[in-house]
Amino acid sequence: MSAVTPAWLSPHLEKHPLLRRITGYSAGSVVAIVLSEAAFAATLGWGHAGTTVASAVGFIGGAVPNYILNRRWAWRDRRGRNRRTEVVLYMVVALATFLVSALVTHWAEAVARRLTSGGGLQVAFTAAAFLVVSGVFFVFKFVIYEKIVFKKAPETKAAALVESGFSDLDITDGDPSGMRADREVDRSLG
Repeated sequence: MSAVTPAWLSPHLEKHPLLRRITGYSAGSVVAIVLSEAAFAATLGWGHAGTTVASAVGFIGGAVPNYILNRRWAWRDRRGRNRRTEVVLYMVVALATFLVSALVTHWAEAVARRLTSGGGLQVAFTAAAFLVVSGVFFVFKFVIYEKIVFKKAPETKAAALVESGFSDLDITDGDPSGMRADREVDRSLG
């Protein structure tokens, strides 16, 4: 995150890991919301798809980059789970968000059809409902990611990581999945 972090903020983020995670999560969420909202609105408006399909496209458009950005920017130091379990838990949270957004946007579209006659206003109203769901889930998802999904590694695994000579850069550079470092730690633990 240091490549995009202002110089005055970087020391504070390194001293306070929770602040770094909140900042990284917020930045990743902004990127994901923009991508997700654009995918939703384009699918609903230009693609003339229903709200469920538009929600699915918006979900995929935001969830995939959001996982990658969360992993790199917010929880890069968390290695408490194997990657498969982490992705499954992340997807459970993301799917819950998708289901709620599909229901809310379906309701919002029905309301918009009764209140307006123009397709553009209906799309705008429904897209706003999609954005509100994203906003409501923002804090909820941070807490779930912090406490459950991106679980902190047990001290023995973290100590083995340090003893084996890996740094945060070694874990992520050249191996975006972090699996190489996980295998090395597992091998060193016996």
